[in-house]
Amino acid sequence: MRPKCLPRARDALDQLLLEHGRVRTLLRQYERVRLVDERAADRAALLDSLCDALTLLAHLEERFFYPAAWQVLRDNPPTPADFCDHAQLRSLIAQLDEMPPGDRACDALVADMDGCVVPWMNAAPGGLFLAVRLAGLDTLALGRHMAQWRREQQAQTPVLRRATHPVGSTGLAASGWPQPLCRG
Repeated sequence: MRPKCLPRARDALDQLLLEHGRVRTLLRQYERVRLVDERAADRAALLDSLCDALTLLAHLEERFFYPAAWQVLRDNPPTPADFCDHAQLRSLIAQLDEMPPGDRACDALVADMDGCVVPWMNAAPGGLFLAVRLAGLDTLALGRHMAQWRREQQAQTPVLRRATHPVGSTGLAASGWPQPLCRG
């Protein structure tokens, strides 16, 4: 019997939309766990997964998508509101990293994360994603670069974790988050 093939997102925008879906799912799972007052270990594991998913998404956006968007839209540059506020996310992740597992203050930070990323994820498909597609960005080539980077990272470490990236090796800060995008 032939193994079942998983669908592959070759387009960069489709890859980002898949990551958006993953983050949304983890946010919903955390909310369910919070509401039923699950064990602290379950909450901590879910928080780690959420932070890892946000780290990956932020890295893909800042390393690949945002620079490509700036280049293709340079005649009609996007506004800062067109980009997710990764600096705020980095701050929230840093605060979560300082808290002991199961601390109820995590709930407020996750709500802040939700408020930061969900509006961006809702606006991106009809906003920035549409603009770069209409401007002629080669999203297939960009998607290949993103997929290649992801494969290389997974070969180095099976699970992309915030703390396992050496500083400077992939453009990540000491926290594991991507360096802020330069818009000079």
